[in-house]
Amino acid sequence: MTNPSWVSARMERGTVLLFVAAGLVMGFALALPAIRAAIDIAGGGATISLLTEAEVPRTPGADGATLASATFDSARIVAEGLSGSTRALLALGAAFGALTTLLTVSAVVLFFLLLMWRRPFHRALITATQVAGAALLIGGILSAGLGGLGRMMAADELNPAAGGVFVIGFSFDPAWMLVGLGVLALSVVFTYGTRLQRDTEGLV
Repeated sequence: MTNPSWVSARMERGTVLLFVAAGLVMGFALALPAIRAAIDIAGGGATISLLTEAEVPRTPGADGATLASATFDSARIVAEGLSGSTRALLALGAAFGALTTLLTVSAVVLFFLLLMWRRPFHRALITATQVAGAALLIGGILSAGLGGLGRMMAADELNPAAGGVFVIGFSFDPAWMLVGLGVLALSVVFTYGTRLQRDTEGLV
């Protein structure tokens, strides 16, 4: 008869490997747009999203539902001929975004590998979570700040050709900062878990 524990261990290993593969694919998929954007910007072209308050065209006298007021809040554009400093800031923002994603996904993959090796509270995991948390916190700020400054400069440069429709500003989502703080807090939990595991092994 087949040993149920052997089957269970094999299934567990396969499940963890599946999570590792899924994490690698997800990390590549999330980082690829930022990497492509950085390459395109460095090559001279930039596909970016700029803030705008342009009004939505309305047709007067239309039957049925009508628009009382409507404006666009952003516009996705492809720009060429931007200044070198603007392209540098946009490229740095995209690069920091890709690096943040890769570091975070690497920490997740390492966690699953340590689970597979039955060492969930290894010191390497503490370092990985600290790096991932710092990357989300600092990398998120750098990516948003540098990229946002680049978009502001791009809006200023493109406004003369676009009739001044772009708003010189950028939006900032603090969610990544909160996630980074949460991951850093999780590293503290892993630190206590590592100490507890070491103390438990010493009692055996």
